[in-house]
Amino acid sequence: MKVFSAEQIRAIDAYTIDHEPVASIDLMERAAQACLKIIEREWNKTESITIFCGMGNNGGDGLALTRLLNQNGFKAIAYLIKHSEKASKDNQINLKRLKTAFPKNIQEINDTALLSKLPKENFMLIIDALLGTGLNKTPEGVLAETIDFINSLSSVLVYSIDVPSGLNCDGPSSPNGHIINANQVWSFQFPKLAFLLAENANHVKAFDLLDIHLHPDAIAQQATSYHYISRDLITALLKHRSKFSHKGSFGHGLLLAGSRGKSGAALIAAKACMKSGAGLLTVHSTKATLNALLQHLPEAMSSADPNPEFISEIIRPEKYDAIAFGPGTGMHEDTQRVLKKILQYNTGGLIVDADGLNILSENKTWLNFLPPNTILTPHVKEFDRLSETHSSDFDRLDTLRKFSTRYQCIVVLKSAHTAIAMPDGTVFFNSTGNPGLAKAGSGDGLTGILLGLLCRTYTPAQAALVGVYLHGLSADNCAKKISMESMLISDVIDELPSVFLELEKFRPD
Repeated sequence: MKVFSAEQIRAIDAYTIDHEPVASIDLMERAAQACLKIIEREWNKTESITIFCGMGNNGGDGLALTRLLNQNGFKAIAYLIKHSEKASKDNQINLKRLKTAFPKNIQEINDTALLSKLPKENFMLIIDALLGTGLNKTPEGVLAETIDFINSLSSVLVYSIDVPSGLNCDGPSSPNGHIINANQVWSFQFPKLAFLLAENANHVKAFDLLDIHLHPDAIAQQATSYHYISRDLITALLKHRSKFSHKGSFGHGLLLAGSRGKSGAALIAAKACMKSGAGLLTVHSTKATLNALLQHLPEAMSSADPNPEFISEIIRPEKYDAIAFGPGTGMHEDTQRVLKKILQYNTGGLIVDADGLNILSENKTWLNFLPPNTILTPHVKEFDRLSETHSSDFDRLDTLRKFSTRYQCIVVLKSAHTAIAMPDGTVFFNSTGNPGLAKAGSGDGLTGILLGLLCRTYTPAQAALVGVYLHGLSADNCAKKISMESMLISDVIDELPSVFLELEKFRPD
């Protein structure tokens, strides 16, 4: 699924109007109907609904929705905030329709003093239809006061149509600006880039995508560097296991992980690798880690390092189909030299995680020697150490694209919507996962999944997309079964078989 700028979405709307063809007022009605469907599915008709409408087309959506709600037995009232002298054409049409059908359910507000007189005690559910993507400057006057008023109602659920009013879809919003804090956003057709970045978490706590049937040709013709991972994309990438395949058909992976006191990272990554379908796995680590591995995962082979404290050497890294380096390895000078040797001699897929990333951060010239399509899996702070500090998530996203292109690597920037940056500058945002993954070991599990997929001849790009999605979907299933609070990465790994079965049902033949 593509992620477009506000300008591109307006162009797609215009193309749909011209080529479907459909009148703009009818497209607005279609959007309001989409909102009505989700309200009918999730809300009780005894609940009072208040809709704050602006003077543009987003306000027109809200006015149309107010009329539809009342026609379908809901109790809805609209407040039209007159923050400009003239309303859009379709806004005017829907205002007239609402006044004709339900004249007592619309009130116009053009004075900030009127806001204080609104019956706060009657507010149960609020729908924000003030601005949408129509933001062209920081809200001020009665519009800013309305946004602040809505945000002050702490016990009221707030839903935004398309975009929380005041939020910049395509860049950083003003830190001192007036922005709706929405519990849920109903985004038409596509997610907005701003929804996927942590700096906007207070404004977009969750979002739904409402299909309003924009023209497929317009969507196809619009180019973008940003994409939102869908289930269909992942199921199309899943590989079949041939009837006559054998363990050698699914590759031999090498995992370099663990050191004194950090054996768990190696055990987690190893199990995730085998659960992801690798044919053979060798774990190179300290003897203590490997003793634990024998009890924990007898299916894995082992290679003992001569040093009892940390990884100090590796022999023939080139003989493996894929290598993962970093979980719990520490940063001893000898361990750093091992990573350097891998960069020089490895000929298969490569994943660098955790301490491996910290080593690269202290030896940045080594980035120039990364094999093409190496997968790096940093969290935000690790990425900043690899690159530079950033003033905003949008700033970091720009650096992420340039970094991946410069070093021809794949960067999996871990976050709520993990961003996977490809060497061509394309970025894919993950659609699965939840805060239950914010626990020790989650990154080690992801590294193991990626290694298992690389062993199975997934390309690095395919492995990154499928692995991140699987990791998140397994966590989502765990959250439903045992809660986000209680789930561990071991639970997530144990859920992988069910997730593979679930996705295989949708895999194309």
